[in-house]
Amino acid sequence: MSYNWESFKAFVGKNTSGSKKYYFRGQSSSLWKLETSFQRASVGKGIPMLTYLTSIMSDVNYQFSSFDKPVNLQDSIEFGELLARLQHHGFPTPLLDWTLSPYIAAYFAFKGAPLEAKPDDKVSIYMFDIDKWMAETSPSTDLLSQVPFVGNFVPYATNNQRMVRQMGVMTITNVPDIQQFILSKGNDYLFKIDLPAFERSLVLKELNLMGINDHTLFPDLDGLCKHLKEVHFDSKIKVPPPPPPLVPLPPEA
Repeated sequence: MSYNWESFKAFVGKNTSGSKKYYFRGQSSSLWKLETSFQRASVGKGIPMLTYLTSIMSDVNYQFSSFDKPVNLQDSIEFGELLARLQHHGFPTPLLDWTLSPYIAAYFAFKGAPLEAKPDDKVSIYMFDIDKWMAETSPSTDLLSQVPFVGNFVPYATNNQRMVRQMGVMTITNVPDIQQFILSKGNDYLFKIDLPAFERSLVLKELNLMGINDHTLFPDLDGLCKHLKEVHFDSKIKVPPPPPPLVPLPPEA
């Protein structure tokens, strides 16, 4: 499906206002696959999932202890919290980030779009009917399973303000191409919406007015600096000066 920004807003307003829950994900190129950071980082390196879950995660947990207390890797709740925090700070995991907000997904789609986009450049926003998928496919969440799966992953957001601000939700998987795998089970679970990348400045300015920007989604100094860079260097839309103050009416005689 191809839309522009205005028609996308109309679409999500019409189709997401009920009780039905969707997961949304924005990607800055319509050519990119849906894949986890673990799949991207391990391709061609021959890193099996067993090695990741044992020796690699053991070392990560040891190093992590310099920032916070180490977790019990045998405890599924603590291990899930650790994976979620690692995911939000750039370490490869078998998780895929989604959000409950189509507008936050739009931010992630357009934020990484080129500043000088070509007319044919597209960003993508995915809608995933997670409840229907879980009810009808009953996926595993065992990363060592030989059966391919995409499952819902619901960690606590302990010490993870980024996840809270981004209305973050996650899926967990052992497959390299998530889109292809989901579509192989039927065409009514996952939907992809393409939008023109050249609308970047317009969209980010409007999202900023909604309170969606680098600083609100990344509540730390990095987020503030990225937000200020967007405002002062990256946005191509000139911010007009404020209107003059209203002239007070003369007092009644």
